Amino acid sequence: MEDYFKKIEAIEKEVQNYYENSFEEGNDDYKTNKLIKEKIKHLIIDLNKLNNDAINKALLVLAKSTGCAEDQEIADDIINYLHDNKYIDEKQLNYFYDNTAVRRWE
Repeated sequence: MEDYFKKIEAIEKEVQNYYENSFEEGNDDYKTNKLIKEKIKHLIIDLNKLNNDAINKALLVLAKSTGCAEDQEIADDIINYLHDNKYIDEKQLNYFYDNTAVRRWE
């Protein structure tokens, strides 16, 4: 399971690097943002409920990197897919939304 935590940390670093980059085209920005966050989705699917701690850590990385409307759109697509297909439960869904950066403004 430690391998999953290393993968989560690697994705988290990718997210940080993404936010430090600038893109010429807005479309490139969106594609890169979505591509990185899709890695979180696939990791959670791979975990398939085997390790709730790893799933929660992955959800936290996604939540903490969700700040603007574009981020929220990408995250909602991922979270809805994971929930609708039973990769995460209601408690994990709420955990994600309770930790999103956009909740700071509520």
